[in-house]
Amino acid sequence: MNEHPVQVIGAAHDADADYVLGSSDLEHRRLMLRGRILRSSTDRFLRLGGLRPGMSVLDLGSGMGDVSMLAGEIVGPRGRVLGIDRDPAATDKARRRARNEGFDASLDFEVTELDDFDTTERFDAVVGRYVLLYQKDPADLLRRFTRFLRPGGILVFHEVDFTVQNPSWPPSPLWDECYRLLSEVYRATGTPPDFGRRLNRTFLDAGLPAPEVECEAPVAAGGDSPIIPWLAYTLRSIAPALAKAGLSLPAGLVADDTLPDQLEKALLEQGSQVLGALQYGAWTRVP
Repeated sequence: MNEHPVQVIGAAHDADADYVLGSSDLEHRRLMLRGRILRSSTDRFLRLGGLRPGMSVLDLGSGMGDVSMLAGEIVGPRGRVLGIDRDPAATDKARRRARNEGFDASLDFEVTELDDFDTTERFDAVVGRYVLLYQKDPADLLRRFTRFLRPGGILVFHEVDFTVQNPSWPPSPLWDECYRLLSEVYRATGTPPDFGRRLNRTFLDAGLPAPEVECEAPVAAGGDSPIIPWLAYTLRSIAPALAKAGLSLPAGLVADDTLPDQLEKALLEQGSQVLGALQYGAWTRVP
């Protein structure tokens, strides 16, 4: 397929070194869209992992607050949820979203680096979504945050695998090529694009009991699916990293506001159904 260097309009150019997607307003919108796509999977993993009404929960890398609010719905007003994230802008938006959704002070957020977080509080559960894959030593992160659990507490993590081959059928070459760029740019920046399949080993390396692990994936058929604008927003968020890695969008594509329509048109022309990224959930209970 003919390609050209990435052209990007309206995206951030200062992506964090260890978080390929950056922290721009565009990325915050992408996170909101991703939250819609992943809501049912994350909710299911949290419930299978053992979240119940009245529990206290620590959410790592809480971002725009989606997982924290899901946990808040499960634990209810008698429970407590604390979300921690290093992005002040995202954390401020998460607080506003939570208040707009009717959550009281039992759901709160704190700006902190994960490495710097400390508290005397102990939680019934530590949870996270798409956070372990960005850690230099994910097993060490699990070990460190296990100390904030009460005896018998649970860990529940939702991670991803972007390495799906031939995700569209009938094949849409444009979609498949754009999707392939996700795993390529993650590899180029040293982030494993298939981290979801590494969850069992990561838990064991952390000295934890072997987790239960399940996998599922969102699917889009037709044009009315959030998966299509999600891929477009993701490509725009990673555009600086693509350019730095010497990777290119398919010929004719520009990473601007028209990208969702371009991708939707390509799928509708082929009548394609597309498989989203594989979603892995893993959970275990400490002694």
